Amino acid sequence: MKIRTSLRLYVVAAMLLSGAVVVLGMSGLAISYFFYGLDTATIGNMRSKAYEVEVSDGQPVKLHDMTIATRWQDLPESIRNSFDRNELEIGQLEKQLDGIPLLQRPKRARFVVKLSHGGKVRFVSTEYNELQSEDFKTDHSPQFRYILFIGLGAMILFGAVLAILIRRVSLPVHRLRDWAKQLDKKQLGEPAPDFNYIELNTLAEIIQSSLSSVQESLAREERFLGYASHELRTPIAVTRSNTELLQKMIERGIKSEKQLEVLNRIHRASFTMTDLTETLLWLNRQESKALLAESIVFGDLVEQIQSELRYLLEGKTVQVELSRDTTVLDIPKGLGRIVISNLIRNAFQHTYDGNVVIEQNAHRLIITNTNESDATNQIDLGFGLGLELTDRLVKQCGWFYQNEPLENGRRVEIHFVNESD
Repeated sequence: MKIRTSLRLYVVAAMLLSGAVVVLGMSGLAISYFFYGLDTATIGNMRSKAYEVEVSDGQPVKLHDMTIATRWQDLPESIRNSFDRNELEIGQLEKQLDGIPLLQRPKRARFVVKLSHGGKVRFVSTEYNELQSEDFKTDHSPQFRYILFIGLGAMILFGAVLAILIRRVSLPVHRLRDWAKQLDKKQLGEPAPDFNYIELNTLAEIIQSSLSSVQESLAREERFLGYASHELRTPIAVTRSNTELLQKMIERGIKSEKQLEVLNRIHRASFTMTDLTETLLWLNRQESKALLAESIVFGDLVEQIQSELRYLLEGKTVQVELSRDTTVLDIPKGLGRIVISNLIRNAFQHTYDGNVVIEQNAHRLIITNTNESDATNQIDLGFGLGLELTDRLVKQCGWFYQNEPLENGRRVEIHFVNESD
């Protein structure tokens, strides 16, 4: 079975390995210094004894378990059999242990050292036997297994502390994971909870900021699709109806002048769709760069738009009154078309039996629609997607805009100049 990669397991394994290496290293260093201390004490004791007594050739001196002689052959036979005289160096302790001292006391220990005193060589040897030596039977020093037990205990304690620390760190991480999974639109607008650690809180802020950015992008895309489908209906309808009309005119052989008029309407509708798309993209991207303004005859644009939207009045008893002048405005044409189209479309759509009055005077446009039928549902005189888009565009441009309900209709007034100018 394949083990899944886990940062937590990686950290635990790395820290356990580091702890084990440190504990084993320190234990090994302690054992090494312990042996070094024993060897130093042993050779120091043997040197001091060797210098305290007088020794003659053939007459070795015995002090308890220690033998001091001037000749190699005067040492005990067990010593001579255990060591090679040719390998001895002056001042260097040689030893031989029967058993593993790390686990238990050796059954026998032999030591020999070659010394130089007053220009003469002396050999000093010591042999301990657990059956013969009373000093060897007495346990004056701690057994080495205690050191191993202490090292093992230290590793266990280190592992336990590490497990507690990992748990304390893991719990906030799990909380962060569960919080990130359950994030929704409501929680994105609320402050991120406290996850105990600065790094986790920073990560939570990054997650929240990233998801908020994605949510805003999705919302903008949804608004764009909604606005585009709403605004492009009229030019598409114009293109479709005039295409069918042009086809019939060609089939019937109607003169080319009439056909060119229809073709021009199709061209205007295509340019309108381009302007609308560019305006909606500009609004959706929230770019600071302003749209390119162009000079237009305000009244001509209003008349053209209301003419294109007349199909909304089919089957209704509605009287349209239009008054206009020849004022020239410098505004983005696509943006102005969206605003004017939505205001007139809203008036046409929500008037069933009555009047629609469109008044254009200089930079002002006033549209009033009234219904004479009492059966009209007043809720239908409300504020739809088109007027929502209009409200956003007007605020973006800083134009004066007023939309107020009447007893049986609605009155809208807009000034196509920036009020701060």
